[in-house]
Amino acid sequence: MTIKIVVLFGLMALLTAACGGAPTTATAIAPVKDSAAIKAEGKLQPQLSVNLSFATGGEVAEVLVKEGDAVKAGDVLARVKSDAQQAAVARAEAGVASTIASEAKYLEQLPQQIAAAEAEIRSAEAQIAASAAKQNDPAAIAAAEAAVYQAKVSQQAAEDVYQTVLDNKLYGPTEEQARLAVEMAKRATEAAELRLAQLKSGSTYRATAAEIEAAQARLAAAQARLDQLKAEANGQPNPTYAAAIQQAEAALQSAKTAVADTELRAPFAGTIAQLDLKAGETAAPGVPVAMLADFSGWQVETDDLTEIKVPDIQAGQAVVVTFDALPELELKGAVESIGVLGRTSSGDIVYPVKIRLIESDTRLRWGMTASVEFEK
Repeated sequence: MTIKIVVLFGLMALLTAACGGAPTTATAIAPVKDSAAIKAEGKLQPQLSVNLSFATGGEVAEVLVKEGDAVKAGDVLARVKSDAQQAAVARAEAGVASTIASEAKYLEQLPQQIAAAEAEIRSAEAQIAASAAKQNDPAAIAAAEAAVYQAKVSQQAAEDVYQTVLDNKLYGPTEEQARLAVEMAKRATEAAELRLAQLKSGSTYRATAAEIEAAQARLAAAQARLDQLKAEANGQPNPTYAAAIQQAEAALQSAKTAVADTELRAPFAGTIAQLDLKAGETAAPGVPVAMLADFSGWQVETDDLTEIKVPDIQAGQAVVVTFDALPELELKGAVESIGVLGRTSSGDIVYPVKIRLIESDTRLRWGMTASVEFEK
């Protein structure tokens, strides 16, 4: 019966067309543009989270927090034993104190060292004057005698300074400089005495050009030494001690850093989301033992957007977020960032997108599946 009705209606339509009915014209069907909102799935995450690990390994001495605790930035969460590191700090502090004390003793001796340098200058000047002396010349002999006297004064001053350095145990560069000054003073005294003896005996001795040049160099060195000592007396640091103190302080800072590395600290305020650490256990450097998260804000991260959809997404774009676990809950959000590098997933190129939630709910939990609808 049904087939007969269909055929009858078909025949009636053909008859109507044959009897002058309006002609029919084929109409092209325009493609329907997909106006559906862009959607994606992602996972709920706290706005900030980090795995924490010790910088140095060792036996865990104490754990100061538990999972769920709220902590502030800089709080100590746990420590490994630090006996060796603490001992190194004590040694480094002693090294700094010793170096500073040595510098203080050196500065106490500056007046004597300045006096010795001034005597050295007078001795060198007298030696230069006597170098040009003639035999049997009373004035030359007097100049040579003055050179001997100044040389002995300079030698005695250098020996006094050296003895003070030894008494105060100022070993190292200070002791070496003082000892060298004594040796140079002794040689200068011997040369001056020899020159005086030769003049008194009527010898035809005259200083050679090399000897005169050496005496002039001695004078220049003594003057430079005096200038340096006076500058230090006026507050300019001694290069040797300045370098020694800097090195000792660097060693102390390094030791303190080693102690700090035995502590696990919170880099920002948040909540201990996970803790895998107990006193007495051994912690390895760089191995995560805790997770810290800031739950004051949430974000959804998705890599569900293909290269076809991503061009229609932009930073700041409004979104609506729903959750599988809380179907009645809708929260507003905004696009935080769009990844510039895609990856292949199931044959498609997808890009990571982060969405910041503008609203929140106390029932939200890390890892919840979220559906994101991007508003146009």
